[in-house]
Amino acid sequence: MDARIWNTMTLFEQLSNIDGEVKRLVDDHERFMSGAIKEDPALDYIKSIMNLIKLTFLDPKNKDKKVVEKELDDEVDEIIRYLNGDYPPEYITGYWHQFTDAIS
Repeated sequence: MDARIWNTMTLFEQLSNIDGEVKRLVDDHERFMSGAIKEDPALDYIKSIMNLIKLTFLDPKNKDKKVVEKELDDEVDEIIRYLNGDYPPEYITGYWHQFTDAIS
């Protein structure tokens, strides 16, 4: 994602886009676990999510908001716990949606 395009979005739109990537990660990971697809795309999604988090944190208009890079990175840790089998898919999608609503 190009930072110039990303920075035109509101914080809510940015977080919603990250939330969408999390949902796609979960959907595709579950498809992999069921055998519907042969390769787990989780790593690609995590890289994308990390990039979007970085862009969100670096967006100048978010400096005065309660966007804290550590909190966003902690959310990625929750995804990794999900991928390790610590959480069901419903937990992680609900967790991210709740986080998006709370911060925006």
